Amino acid sequence: MKLRNKATHGIILEQHKEPALSRNIVQFLNNTAPAKEVERLSSKRIEGVSADKIISIAQEAGIIDERDGKPLNKKLYKAAKNKVQMVMVDAMDDQPYISSQLGPLLGFKDEVKMGLELALKATGAGSSQIAVYKNLSDLEIKIPNNIKGIKVTRIGGKYPAELRLGHQLNVKVSYVILGVCSLIHLYRAVYRGESQSTCFVTVAGNCVGYPTNLEVSLGMTLTQVLERCGLIANPTRVVVGGPMTGIAVMDTDKTLISPTTRGVLAFREDERDRHYNCIGCGRCISVCPRMLNPMHIYRCLQRGRYTLADLFDPEKCIGCGTCSYICPSKLPVSVTIHTYAQKKEAEVTELETDTP
Repeated sequence: MKLRNKATHGIILEQHKEPALSRNIVQFLNNTAPAKEVERLSSKRIEGVSADKIISIAQEAGIIDERDGKPLNKKLYKAAKNKVQMVMVDAMDDQPYISSQLGPLLGFKDEVKMGLELALKATGAGSSQIAVYKNLSDLEIKIPNNIKGIKVTRIGGKYPAELRLGHQLNVKVSYVILGVCSLIHLYRAVYRGESQSTCFVTVAGNCVGYPTNLEVSLGMTLTQVLERCGLIANPTRVVVGGPMTGIAVMDTDKTLISPTTRGVLAFREDERDRHYNCIGCGRCISVCPRMLNPMHIYRCLQRGRYTLADLFDPEKCIGCGTCSYICPSKLPVSVTIHTYAQKKEAEVTELETDTP
């Protein structure tokens, strides 16, 4: 059987980045909980500082990479151990509405550059580049070809473009991908002695009166964040994360901002968005970037036929949300499959841990 070209899978999405992206990033901080101070360098000259020192400060500062939720110090250590040759800076933001990487990239260019220099020193890599999403037709601002001398590469193709990041860059060397916001926090930790106490969040949606990118204190509630940007209508759905991979929440008073919160989106939807039964159209199969059969996996899981579902490799699901987005019945295909895949992975990990 001929395998389908992975690069052709996915879907084209309207991005709706504006007006959040073109506005200046606004700080919304909890001044009653100041950032914990960490050891820092006495000057901004990194020639004499060791890679181990940078990694140690990143650990003490508790920096979390926003793109995958992993501690930055562990990613830097692993990259140094594996002797990677390039640091790729992820500023893709390839989901609609979300610009919580692009905004900080354009708003804190000096901090990004100096944070990247630290990451290069920590990993021993000799080159770097910044990746942004190409299909951003609604932007009111221009993304430059380089930022402070760092090459900016535009990644095209269908969503999820981030999945094909290394492939599209045609990189022939080993590399590590770091979120651009984690580099800003690395700069602040090393040169200012600040632990990570904030994250960058896009607040948008058709219920938000002032869509913008905020720098928000960790631990704030979604209610506080939404009130800061103003609600012009009562939302029927609030999503933490992007519209494709985010999680709908019921209680915004009890849901807190974390280091991996990339967006808070508030929508008001009508009755036409309610769920229907699967009609077997197969559209989810045609767009899956992992070349799975979401329709059959979803049906098996709904019927409790887990052994049969396992034959269709649900563990390969990355939870990108393309199947749910394209589904005419508005079924929660992606979250159902990805939740099952994560549960299976946790069971395997627990079994391996318990095995003597």
